[in-house]
Parts: sequence; C-alpha cells; structure tokens
Amino acid sequence: MTPLKATLISDIVKGKLYGNPDIEADKVITDSRKSEKGALFFALKGEKFDGADFLKELDGKISIAVSSRYEEVSYPLIVVEDTLLALQRLSKYYIKNISKPEKVIALTGSVGKTTTKEMTAAVFETKFKTAKTSGNFNNHIGVPLTLLSCENDDKVLVTEMGMSNKGEISRLAGLVESDIAMITNIGHSHIENLGSRENIRDAKLEITESLKKGGTLIVNGEEPLLENVKVDGQLIRVGLHSGLDVWAENIEATYTSLKYTLHLFDKTQTVELSVLGEHNVMNSLFAITSGYISGIPLDIIIQGLKNYKSVGLRQNIYEKSGVTVIADCYNAGIESMSASLKLLSTLKAKGKRIAILGDMLELGKISTDAHTLVGEKVYENKIDMLFTFGKEAKEINAKAESLGVNALHFETKKELADKLKETMTEGDTLLFKASRGMKFEEIIALLGLEK
Repeated sequence: MTPLKATLISDIVKGKLYGNPDIEADKVITDSRKSEKGALFFALKGEKFDGADFLKELDGKISIAVSSRYEEVSYPLIVVEDTLLALQRLSKYYIKNISKPEKVIALTGSVGKTTTKEMTAAVFETKFKTAKTSGNFNNHIGVPLTLLSCENDDKVLVTEMGMSNKGEISRLAGLVESDIAMITNIGHSHIENLGSRENIRDAKLEITESLKKGGTLIVNGEEPLLENVKVDGQLIRVGLHSGLDVWAENIEATYTSLKYTLHLFDKTQTVELSVLGEHNVMNSLFAITSGYISGIPLDIIIQGLKNYKSVGLRQNIYEKSGVTVIADCYNAGIESMSASLKLLSTLKAKGKRIAILGDMLELGKISTDAHTLVGEKVYENKIDMLFTFGKEAKEINAKAESLGVNALHFETKKELADKLKETMTEGDTLLFKASRGMKFEEIIALLGLEK
C-alpha cells in the first residue's frame, strides 16, 4: 500500500483523529497478531471478539488504528461509528484516487472463481504488473484488503467476489469500477440462503452494477439461466459447444495435462494446460478471453496459462508413499463433486480409484437429493471404493452402495483413516473432497499423505 498519513485516513473514513496527524501507515491489518511498524490496524467487531480490546496491547507495535471506541494509546487513533464501513470507504477511495490500476477485472461464480482468478492473473502478468485477490479473500473484509494491497505501479487488478446472500456482491462491486466482469457459473452453493438457482443468478449478476459503461461481461455459455443476460456494453459467452463467441472442443486429458482446440472469435489454436480436470478448460476460457480483449497476443496468453499452478487446498494432485493424492478440500457442491469424480475416473491409475467424500454444506432443502445425486455420480464414474464421513455424506454412501459400489461410512475421521490405511495399496489414486467446514485435510494428515 502507498503510505497514507493519519489525517488523510481520518478524513476518508469520516472519523475523529486523536494523536499525531503526520504519522504514516503503508499496510493494513485486521488481525492484532500480525502487528508491525507501519501497520494501520482496523479494530473490527466479530461475533466473538472486538478488535478494540487489543488497542492497548498494540502500543509501540503499530503506526495507526481505526476503532469504534476511544482508548488512550501512544499512536494515532481514529474513532468511527463502524470500523467495517471505514475499511470499505478507505479501500474505495484508495483504488480510485491513489493506486488507480488501468484495468480492473472482477469475477464471481458458484465454483471455479478462485482458479479462474489465478489463471487470469497468470495471463495478465505476462505483460503487466498485476495485483490479485490473495487466496480466497473475497468477502466484505477480503475485497477491501485486496484493493488496499495495490501499489501505484500495478497496472491490472484481478479481484474475486464471493457471496452467501443477496446484496453482498452489490456492496463489494460498489467499491471498485470494473472494466471486465465474469460469472463463471450458477451452482447450488448457498441455495439454503437464497432459495433457488434463479435467485443465486440474480445475486451473481450484481457484479455488473459497477461495470464501466462500455465494459465487458463474460459469462458461462453453458448455463441456461444466463441466456437472456443484458449488459450496457459487450457480452461474451464462453463454453464447450459451437455457436458461442469462445469455445473449446477435442478435449484430451493425459496424466499430467489437458489439451484442447480453442475457437476464439475468428481464431483457432491448440491450447495445452499443465492442470487436470475438464472443468479447468472452462476456467481457462475466461482467462484467455479477458486477456485477448485486453490486447495480449494469443501466444503470450497461452504461455502465461502454463505458469498457472493450483493454490491452497484446491485440487492439488501429487504422489506420496506410492499413491496418487487428489487433495480437493477447499469447497464442494454438486458441480465440483461431479467434476472431481470425473477427474478421478479419467486419471491413469495402476491400482484402485478410491473416493473419500464428505458433506456438501449450505444446500438447505435440496441437501438430501444433492448428496444422493453424488452417490449416483460415484457409480457412473466406476469408482472402485467409496469412503464417506459426515451426516449428509451418508446419503452419498447409501445411494452408491445400493448401485453396487463398494462403499463404507465412518463416524470418525480416525476410523476412516485407519480403515483406509488397511485398504490402500501402492498404485492407488485417492480423491479427498468435501466442503471446507469438514476439514478433510485432517484425514490426509492422519494418513501421513500431506504434500
């Protein structure tokens, strides 16, 4: 972050300043444990804590703080009514008046948005200094922190926006005007809160509210709910069938890569990705399209995509102790479960293909049907063995078992890990997949299969 003086910060967030107005901060933190000189600490209120409780502990450790209550401290303190609103105000001012990137790409979707964000950033990094959302910092706190992380010489910003309720993306999109907006898909995530896929679509479309006049919206052309989208600018549809603006065919999957034929408006080109899973073809189409309409040559775009690597707990594929591990413990919905099972079925495997699956959360009234459908997918993809853990995952197990799959359900992660140790042999391929709240990385650790 470009250094900001306390007096300017106070003016922007509409607060009252106590202390030296000329002290500067060059980074923003919301976690008191990450205190350091030069830090601007926002004392946010959570369900179980109030950041203001730590103000005195931070004496001598930070440069400036923004809080909803006054404390006598040695550093400049800015008091506001709402610290979250203050954080968002500062980020909106900063991105518009200080860092001012030349191009902003904002994206959302039920699944695939973080992968698409990383691929898009990899494309733009070939030609421009690019800032991007760190990890999954895509909520009401993470997006402002992303904006405030931009430097003056960043030319491009790629920001991911998540949601669980209507109006959330609207507030996030309002923090920054975008040149390009993307909607990767309309899934079932958060249907418990929103009630229907149509309502999920409408919430995702809020990302267009801050699209610049004449900007570009890129949408999933395979999604019927996005067929009648209107935008004051250019609309580009990407997908896997002819007739779309950008589409892919002849998809070939190997043990280490994906290859396909790209149809990009009037151009045709072979693309090879160093990732697995056919769903990543769609993710790459968004990245390619955004780069191409921004003037990056296609050969440079394709080279940039080769630099992409999966992040965090998302579909990390590696070999350990004689088995292949697909660690996909970050999130799960019907679409991503289906894609991961298809990947497991298509990977070349010397031994058994074993799926270790857990609950898909926040599905509300469709949860039972959704988990039953995943059980069908286990059968359809000819998975050799199924291990499940979780209250809802029992439905996956029951359906798969009824179709003849060798399926076992466990009440504890340790019991599952112990049985899996007995069962797995050299050459097996293991898929670990569940919603983030299930913490399936703990099972991987119990097996000693961490990367």
